[in-house]
Order: sequence, then structure tokens, then C-alpha cells
Amino acid sequence: MRRLRAGAPALGALASGLAVWAAFPPVGLWWAAPLGVAGLLVLTAGRGPAVGAGLGAVFGLGLFTPLLHFIAVAMGNSVGWAALVLVESAYLAALGAAWALVRRLGVLTGDHAGKAWARVLAFTVLWCAVEELRSSWPLGGFPFGRLAFAMAQAPVLPVAAYGGSLGLSAVVVVVAACLVEVVGALRRRRPRLVVALAATASALLLAPAALPVPTGAQDGTLRVGAVQGNVATDFEDAFGRALEVTGNHAEATHQLAAEVGTGTLDVVIWPENSADLDPRTHLASAALVDEAAEAVGAPVLVGAVAFEDDVRYNDIVVWSAGTGPGEYYRKHRPVPFAEYVPFRSLVRAVTAQADRIGTDMAAGTGPQTLTVRAATQDREVTVAMGICFEVAYDEVLREGVAQGGQVIVIPTNNASFLSSSEAAQQLAQGQVQAVVHGRAVVQVSTVGITAIISPAGEVLQATRPYTSASLVADVPLRRTTNLADRLGAAPGVLAQAGGAVLVAAGIVEAARRSRGRSRRGSRRADRTEREHQ
Repeated sequence: MRRLRAGAPALGALASGLAVWAAFPPVGLWWAAPLGVAGLLVLTAGRGPAVGAGLGAVFGLGLFTPLLHFIAVAMGNSVGWAALVLVESAYLAALGAAWALVRRLGVLTGDHAGKAWARVLAFTVLWCAVEELRSSWPLGGFPFGRLAFAMAQAPVLPVAAYGGSLGLSAVVVVVAACLVEVVGALRRRRPRLVVALAATASALLLAPAALPVPTGAQDGTLRVGAVQGNVATDFEDAFGRALEVTGNHAEATHQLAAEVGTGTLDVVIWPENSADLDPRTHLASAALVDEAAEAVGAPVLVGAVAFEDDVRYNDIVVWSAGTGPGEYYRKHRPVPFAEYVPFRSLVRAVTAQADRIGTDMAAGTGPQTLTVRAATQDREVTVAMGICFEVAYDEVLREGVAQGGQVIVIPTNNASFLSSSEAAQQLAQGQVQAVVHGRAVVQVSTVGITAIISPAGEVLQATRPYTSASLVADVPLRRTTNLADRLGAAPGVLAQAGGAVLVAAGIVEAARRSRGRSRRGSRRADRTEREHQ
């Protein structure tokens, strides 16, 4: 029984992490996120930093182990999955240790109502600081698991238009912290405080649904065809069989042209890696793409990989029938350990998996946009671009919107993730980003999920995974920017600065208490010595 009691906090932390995981797709119980965060807050309160770190790490394992399982699916083994889970869990360990330190500050200790609100604010700042840190550092960070991305179906989603992904996460944490303080106020029989905290949590959960989220077209619409050509389930062999993937997308585009008619679309979008041989350098691939563009009577955005100077680049190319390749967008944020291996010699010393990636992918430069001549309107339209995992980074898409992007296009290749949760998570990220930036999102995958998302984050159309299919939609073109984009990086900077100040104050307080204990111990020793004399 004693061992069970001793292990209860760790089991509680694990269960709390699993609760937060359940808020994400494909489970999608968004309301479980504040409950799980509340569990971590309760379990780490009153603990020492070491115990807080341990409980935070266990919480992280409960959250990230199932959330990031798609890494194991893609790699075919558990090495990368385990490594990424441990790294991401380390951030939650830091959060647990930080809260254990900060919770002891005098301004947060006591039953006064003001102290309760201070605790809510302090924990929210710490959570947001850690979430922002792990989403941006090191090597560009890894934002999967942001609380905001669990809120795609929640009534709080409109907050993203005003505070970005971080602001949306902050609302979830405030609700969780208020729930914890409600329980404490009930125990202390503070009915007025209970009502105030409960009212705040309820308002934050429900009131955002009434926030205005502008969605209307401000510069007309763009008639888009999104083509999902599909890839054989043995995708590695499929990409190895020259022109099979390109042929699939060309065939689906011919089918689309037969259904809607030639010359009725402004642009057709193919996914990332949709050309298994770069049509800019392979004539047979170029012929397939050119024939598809001619059949549909519109430019085609084609995903291709370019090899230059011993590195490769992930490109989306504007291809027009008869004239061939034009402008291209080159992925700015290749994924470390998936598209390139940093510190390769060091990683190779640990695992041979480093050499699974033979040629590193380099980051592109230039605008975060593409300019497309709308075929039925004879005018140029600027689209904000993000390839695959770039959809998870607010700042990447913000840059494209700032450069004039009127709609967001996310070509992606989910083939390596098979039936894991990666595609559903990515769709939810696209929904949140649509609201953050006030733009429609066209997310196009080789195998699914291809989707049209409104600027309010609503999925208007979506394909089934592992099918050949096309979507057609008139997406609104918008010019104005949301408050979230106007604020830019400021909320993240403030959160990290606030977190640093809180941790520094906690360290100072811990040192002060340690000195106090040391002095008291010295005085007791002196008294004991005098008594013996």
C-alpha cells in the first residue's frame, strides 16, 4: 500500500499527460486538455524542483508518446520516436521544476483571492514560455503538441485570430488553472472566489464563440482545384518506380478536367513530392505535367525535389502549359533528423539511422509566397506558402501573409505516415492557422487528408485518405490582417521574458530560504553547544 501511495503522483502525471493527448486528433476530446493541464498543476504544487521535474517528465511521456507515434511509423523503428519523445518531455520536466520553484514565492502563497489570481497568471506564463521555447528552439523547434492545435473543434478557436496559437494555448491554461483554484476555494469555503473563478473559466471557454472572425472575400475569389493523386502503400517503392507518382497526379488532373471542363479553374494544386522526378530536369516528367496543365487549362503547382551542389531542396513550382516551369517556392524550414541530419558525425556515432538520409535538404530563401496568374481572371494572385510541417509554425505563414498572401496553400506528403494520426493532426493545425491569419487554407496531400478550410477554421471539403480524388472550391481572397499577425512575435517574447523573470525570482527565493535554514541550524547548534558547556 505504501508503494502504491508513493507511486500515485507519477501515475497521476501520466494520466494527466494522456488526457491532454486525448484532446488532439484523432481522439479529439478538446475539453480533456484543460483537465490534463490542471492535473499537472495540482501534482507539482508544493513539490521540490527535483520531484516537480520528474512529474513533468512523466506528464510529457504520457502526452508525447502516443502523440508522436507517427515518427515510428515513418521510420519503421522506434529510435527517432523515442528520441523525440524524450526531448519534448524534457521541456515539460523543466516546466514542472519551474512551477515547483515559482509556487513558493510569497506573492503566490496564501488564501487571499489576489493570490489565487496571481497563481493562475504565473502558471499560464510559465506554460506559455515553455511551449514557445520548445516550438522555436533548438533547430527551429517542434510545435506539434501545442495546446492550440487541440482546439480546432472547440468554441475557443476564434481566440487564435487575436492572440495566435500561443494566445489560444494560454486560454486553455487559464481555464485549467481556474479549475484548480476553484477546488481550493471550495475547500477553504470561499464562495465568492469560487463563483468568480468558475465564471472566468466558463466565459473563456464559451464566450470566444461570439468573437468576430472575418471570413468574407475582399478581392474576389480564386477557383482552385486540389488534386490528391494517391500513392501505393509501399510508398518507398512507389517513389522508386519512375514517374508513377507523377503519373497518378497527372491522371487525376485529366479526370478533374473531364469533370469540370477545360478552362474553368484558376489554378490546380498538386501536393509536396507529387513529381517523383523533377520535371525541370526530366523530359518525361515534364511531358506528363505539361499535358495535365493543358488538359485542365490552368497553371499547376507541382511538388518537386531539386538536387544542387550536394544538397537537395523541396520546391513547389508554378507550371504553365507550353511554357513550362516558372516561379517556385523553396521550403524554408526543412525538418531536422527527417529531411536533414544536423551534427551528422555525432549522430552517426550513436545510431546508423543517421545515414537513412543520404543527401541533406537545405533551407530555401526568398519570399514565403508564390504568384499565380488566375487562368479564368487573367490577373495575378499572391498565395502564402508552407510545405508540410511548416503549417505548424505561426511565424512562417505570418511572413507569407505579410508579403501579400491572400490565401494559404499547404502542399504536403503524408505517405510515409500511413494510417497514423499525423494527417489528422496536420489538418487541425491548418484549421487553427486559417483563423490565426484570417485566410482560407488549401491543404493538398499525396494520400490524404486534402482539404479546403475556411478563414474561420471550418473544414468545407475533405478527401478520404488513400484515395485518388480532387476538390474544387472558390476560396475567398483576403487582404486585411488579424490582430494575431499584427502582434507578431511579441506574445512569445513576452511569455518567455515573463517566464525567465518568474524562474529567477523562484531561484532567489529558494536561496533566501536555504540561507534562513542554514542560519537557524547554526543558532540551534550554538545553543546546544552552550548548554553542554
